[in-house]
Amino acid sequence: MEPTWHDGLSRKALVELVEGLLLAMDKAVPRLDAIAHHLSLMSQQGEEFEVVGGISDQVADIGDELYAASDREKLREWGNEIDAPEKAH
Repeated sequence: MEPTWHDGLSRKALVELVEGLLLAMDKAVPRLDAIAHHLSLMSQQGEEFEVVGGISDQVADIGDELYAASDREKLREWGNEIDAPEKAH
């Protein structure tokens, strides 16, 4: 029987969940970057669009955070730590 982690999820189910989340992030980050770029261009049109520049910065920050969270190497290390016998439930 396969060992389970985190509220009874099997390792296979956990891996599938993480892979699905990473795929969603891979699609979201470039879109957020494009939105931030277009908002930044709009903010350069004049003072009345200054607030758009702040929104652009926030969207870019969200994209950066998602990109950092999808670091495959960190996730691989985390998975290897979970797989260590002393960590299994």
